Amino acid sequence: MNTNTISLVPRRTHGWWMGMANMLSKENFAWWRTRRWWLQILIALVIINGTTALNMRGMSGAVDQAAANTLMTIALFVPVIAVSLIQDAILGERHSGTAAWVLSKPLRRPAFIFSKVIAYGLGLLATWVVIPFIIFYFQLTHAGRGDLSIPGFIGMAGLAYLNLLFYMALALMLATLFNNRGPVLGISILIAWIGPLGMLAAPIDKYIPWLVNLMPWKLIAFVGVNPPLGVLLAIGEPLPTVVPIIATLLWCVLFVGVAIWRFREEEF
Repeated sequence: MNTNTISLVPRRTHGWWMGMANMLSKENFAWWRTRRWWLQILIALVIINGTTALNMRGMSGAVDQAAANTLMTIALFVPVIAVSLIQDAILGERHSGTAAWVLSKPLRRPAFIFSKVIAYGLGLLATWVVIPFIIFYFQLTHAGRGDLSIPGFIGMAGLAYLNLLFYMALALMLATLFNNRGPVLGISILIAWIGPLGMLAAPIDKYIPWLVNLMPWKLIAFVGVNPPLGVLLAIGEPLPTVVPIIATLLWCVLFVGVAIWRFREEEF
């Protein structure tokens, strides 16, 4: 069954959440009753856990360096997956006419956006964080890193998820501002890579170094000489700052807010 042809069930709700239950049901169907969920898990295992296994094998037991490479892979490539999925959730429905059709029903536009945020947020949490990070933990402990703090490792996974949410929310906002996939993907990838990649980060380090603490780059990526906040949590060290965490949360709220505002102004 095409997920865009699911019948909508009448609900007696009012306010900005009108119709969200139906939309959320539709979005969850697209995640968990199609092949999307296991394909995402498979891709996540190949990229995250496959990278870990290859690095450990090629570095002759250099567990810390292998873990660092895995975190850098997560910081650089997982945002691309999140952006690709969420931009299609908005632009695909706008271009196909599905958005106009569902909005002709008793559905408020904020509910449309929030249903995407909730469904894709939970889907990405399960497929790109929970399952691969559980395996990642056992890979590290099996390789000799038995001193990892379980609560701290969960905290590192949480920061990885926050990093993912930032780019999901960013792409959601950009998909309401632009009508093509190119700008959405291009801007999102540039922001994701400009911090961790030294060559791209050089102008920022020179002219606006304070920006580093206001972006999600320090959550799991190695930026500068200091380890990322996630690594410090995993090894039980105190965090030198929580500003990137708070700033990233605020960015997510801002992006979703702008997406709702822009989508309410959209004409279908």
